[in-house]
Amino acid sequence: MLHKTGGSASPSKAWARLNPLMLLIMASAMVSPADAQQTVPLRVIEVKEPEGEILSYRHLAPSTEIHMRGTRLAPKAQIHVKIGSRPGFVELDINRGGITGLEPAHKLGKDFLTYVLWAVSVDGKASNLGEITFENERPIPVNLTTPYQTFWLMVTAEPNYAVVDPSAQVVLYSVKQNSKSENAALPIRGDLHFFTHYAEYETAPGSAVAGIPNQLLQARKAVELAAKSGVLAGDAKRNANVKEETYTREALQQARTFLARSEAAYVKDPKDQAVVQFARTSAQSAENARALAMGAVGGLVMRQLENDLTQARIDLARARNELAKLGTVEAGRATTSAAPTKVEGVEAAPAAPPEAPAMAPALVKQPALWFAVAGWAVAFVLLFRRRSI
Repeated sequence: MLHKTGGSASPSKAWARLNPLMLLIMASAMVSPADAQQTVPLRVIEVKEPEGEILSYRHLAPSTEIHMRGTRLAPKAQIHVKIGSRPGFVELDINRGGITGLEPAHKLGKDFLTYVLWAVSVDGKASNLGEITFENERPIPVNLTTPYQTFWLMVTAEPNYAVVDPSAQVVLYSVKQNSKSENAALPIRGDLHFFTHYAEYETAPGSAVAGIPNQLLQARKAVELAAKSGVLAGDAKRNANVKEETYTREALQQARTFLARSEAAYVKDPKDQAVVQFARTSAQSAENARALAMGAVGGLVMRQLENDLTQARIDLARARNELAKLGTVEAGRATTSAAPTKVEGVEAAPAAPPEAPAMAPALVKQPALWFAVAGWAVAFVLLFRRRSI
């Protein structure tokens, strides 16, 4: 805010005093709503269910059995898992009959087509262990491994088997062991929680699609979700010099190519193994593209922010030069107009200096501009914090 002390300030000085505020406001204005939508926040999901527990499995200890209980979304669901510690990994076996009460995923939402088992570390990082598949609406046995030694288990409804982050639709979670067991794992204190970029899904109940392989349905959904994510939501590239964006779009195009092959194979022969093979490849490529576009993996979002900041600095430097030139011109005009003139031998009084721009008070009084300044400051903090990691 400018204050008049002993006369009006010159235009160049007025702009010089306004520069810090003006630069922040101009920088915040350069971040478009589309850019803000591409930065998907990382969300924490808490599983507040009774008797949930994190367990640590002793190195090379004999196998032990873990019980998984259904949440409010699937109260009848249960899973019995046999877990054994091996050199370098932990092995999980779910035998035939070990999964009961688990209904088709589409009943939990139109976007859900399958279930995925996750191992969640103490700090909330979820690792995709594998898909729980069905045969004639009955889950089939699975054998999975994880490098984690200490974790808790959960099952979530998902749109495809290759997701890198879990949805918020948790249907099963691991509970406390029977303390009388000789080979019981070591309980670890802590709340059950996990982090995800994928919290927004359509949860209105869907319906089964008869005759079409579930793998093909997953591929269709994966391509659909990827095409609506982050930078992939637009047809044109935002930053042509960001290689990550190019690779992300190529991954989506590859997913569409394999989906087309799967669709063609299905039309030719619905029972052809190529239908499933191409569909699963398509789902994997599409999910990779979505994860990159939304910042779940890779550094695409951060690279875009860095490029935006670089361009903002260039634009602000240009604007500052223009303001400096404008201040010089205005100062020259003021000097010319202030020169004394004589009329019939009488010296005229010097002209009053021009009024300083009065935009500073108006800017300061606008809460929206201060909100923009605060948002840009937070973006700077997040960027430098990410670089320091």
